[in-house]
Amino acid sequence: MDSDTGRVIQFPGTQQKSSRNQAHTITNIDGVKYYSDQQIKLLRRTVRDQAALDLERGQITAVREWAVIDLLTSSGLRVSEAANVRCGDIKAGYGESALFVRDGKGAKSRTVQIPDALKRHLKQYVVWKASRGEPAGPDDYLFVGQRGPWSSQAIQFLVKKYLKALGIYENEKAVHALRHSYAVEYYRQEKDLRGLQKQLGHSSVETTQIYADVTAQDIQKQIRGLWG
Repeated sequence: MDSDTGRVIQFPGTQQKSSRNQAHTITNIDGVKYYSDQQIKLLRRTVRDQAALDLERGQITAVREWAVIDLLTSSGLRVSEAANVRCGDIKAGYGESALFVRDGKGAKSRTVQIPDALKRHLKQYVVWKASRGEPAGPDDYLFVGQRGPWSSQAIQFLVKKYLKALGIYENEKAVHALRHSYAVEYYRQEKDLRGLQKQLGHSSVETTQIYADVTAQDIQKQIRGLWG
């Protein structure tokens, strides 16, 4: 079964997890809603574990869902861009770890650098698709369910499903909050606005500047009352 069929996965220990994480709501600074690194890691671990369980059971839903979640959280793609990825857009040759975005915002294409771990995952996912008899040519959609290529709405549904199960969903901002989370963490680690601008596909670095401002707010929280 596929996520666009509406099946909701029940996770072992969901109620306990939800109660622990309710207090850790997503951060909201100047309109930028994003999840903490612990929450993103929890989301990733939950979907990855569910995918492993589905493989053992001969099911396929979470295998696809884990590929989507890994892509979103490891690349910062917009949900529409993720839905439009084709198998041939994965640039996984020797020395390459990138993804071609063929139709980003404003109909602009770009190349997004991705971690080696995501590259390996997506390559394995394409092999898995082909082993199931699914089309896996260069122009075939990466994410396809029983009703055809996954839409942005199908991806939004699966992200919301997991966030609700973990008790960290808030205010209709599920998918885009993942993009913000990627951007905030990227800037925290690299302090590189130009690089982040390229990754996100912003036409102006001023748009990307907000993530530096978010980080400045975080620093203020840390140094407030530093010496009592």
